[in-house]
Amino acid sequence: MTRTDSFVVGTLVVLLALIAGLVGVPSLITPGSALTLASPSPPSAPARPYREGVLGRPASVSPFSAHSQADRDLVALVFSGLVRNGPDGTIVSDLAERWSVDPTGALWTFLLRDDARWQDGEAVTADDVAFTIKVLQDPSYTGPGAGSWNGVAVHTDGTRTVTFTLGTPLGGFLQAATQPIAPAHLLADVPVARLADVAFGRQPVGSGPFAVASLDQDIAELIPTTAVLDLPNTSPSPGPSNDSLALPFATERPDDPIPYLAGIEFRFFDDPETLAQAYRAGAVDGASGLSPAMTSQLASAPDSHALHYPGSTLTAVLLNLRPGHPEFADPAVRAALLTAIDRATLVRGAFSMAAGLASSPIPPSSVLYDPAAGSPVPYDPVAAAAALKAAGWSLASDGWHLPRAKTRVDIELLSPDRASNPVAFDTAEAVVHDWNAIGIGAHHVALDPATFASDRLATGQYSAVVGDVTIGLDPDLYPLLASSQTLHGRSNIIGLQDPTLDKLLVAARGPGTEAARLAAYAALQEQLVKGVYLLPLAFADESVVVRDTVQGPSVREVGDPADRFWDVLTWRLAADR
Repeated sequence: MTRTDSFVVGTLVVLLALIAGLVGVPSLITPGSALTLASPSPPSAPARPYREGVLGRPASVSPFSAHSQADRDLVALVFSGLVRNGPDGTIVSDLAERWSVDPTGALWTFLLRDDARWQDGEAVTADDVAFTIKVLQDPSYTGPGAGSWNGVAVHTDGTRTVTFTLGTPLGGFLQAATQPIAPAHLLADVPVARLADVAFGRQPVGSGPFAVASLDQDIAELIPTTAVLDLPNTSPSPGPSNDSLALPFATERPDDPIPYLAGIEFRFFDDPETLAQAYRAGAVDGASGLSPAMTSQLASAPDSHALHYPGSTLTAVLLNLRPGHPEFADPAVRAALLTAIDRATLVRGAFSMAAGLASSPIPPSSVLYDPAAGSPVPYDPVAAAAALKAAGWSLASDGWHLPRAKTRVDIELLSPDRASNPVAFDTAEAVVHDWNAIGIGAHHVALDPATFASDRLATGQYSAVVGDVTIGLDPDLYPLLASSQTLHGRSNIIGLQDPTLDKLLVAARGPGTEAARLAAYAALQEQLVKGVYLLPLAFADESVVVRDTVQGPSVREVGDPADRFWDVLTWRLAADR
């Protein structure tokens, strides 16, 4: 694996999530399609499922074709990875009983649980893991995570042992191992290019805590996998991992609690207001996918509350740092532009308080964040104007001028249009307002998602943009900021070239002990704050509204809204007691 880094697995990937989920995916599900399950044993006492209203509809419930949020929510419940996210930034075992890593951080070995089963009763084997990874590496595969495991060799040893050899050792590899695994015995004979089209996506068979009992365009009904397989509601406690290099810290998997929920029922809606009405009418216990403002409004009811999961997606102003944009060349100028933005008001307005201020591209909720390395820049328009003047800019009657420039600075700030990303749109409006307030010429141009991402950002044809950058739960900033990543099709769209930063990016992403990784990230964060390579604004929360009868959900950092199901087996409806 080269330093151009094709390895961008799962939450290790740092990609622009600027149009994800914005373009509707045609539903492939036909009404009434359902999976016939193997003689589930009915619960001894009838109990209703937890019901959640979801904005959007599923198209294909498979790790290889889950594009919509509804798809990803279902995949999170139906499929398992080798490991899964645990409390407080930890990672615990899932399909894997235990794992180990060699001193170089390049060789990872996982031992599967001997009781791991697919929901059709077949054993989960190392061949399933190898099959899944090889699909993601296949050049003809174009689904979620396409090419994300390139440069990683996978080997099996018997039915329970799988080994990964990384061309470039990465400290965050364990987070990548949360990748949902698919069943080889059902899909290996399907041509890779057709995996998104087969019936499996409408009749999924996973190894996760819940199985799909029925699925159509309007409703998905899930029941505990233990009922499908007629197994006791227990899982073995694995032996301790001898991994010493991975962060978040690997921990033993505790015994799984009894799944209190009798089932989960998702009801799908196309219109936010219709979903809100269903919640107000008591038809659902929770609602997801709504705007921060609407979520807050529903949560104000006496019987409801909002769950705010700290997100790892950064909303930022990305500046074009290529030589053709001298207005952004000086870090002092970039710092002044950030100082001129009233981010506290921005969070109250565009984000409806459902966000945290960002001091750097590293999320404050991450275990790798160093609070001593920098705090959010305070809003100070007077100081911002003084900093511009100190940097050689001059203020004339028509606005600010660069040194010896006859024409004023006029920044075109791009964003997605309001229909596709209302928060980014409102953020851009607020930024332009604040810059105009101190005399900086700036105007906002909103574009449809395709034009915004493909025609302007990917080609470097922009001055500044407001967009969302997916950082991930183990923040690897190398693809976003490394000098080598400015090549065509790479993720460094701002054109940054900084050898000093490159060394810190390499050091931070590498393997090491807990103390070594924390120190490497602290040094990186200090340079990010000093260099102001982009203008960090906020990390949006992933928020849902639930009734007070829904008990058990615990908030932790998430990379995707579907990550909030990390503790779903502890959820219960108080009325069912």
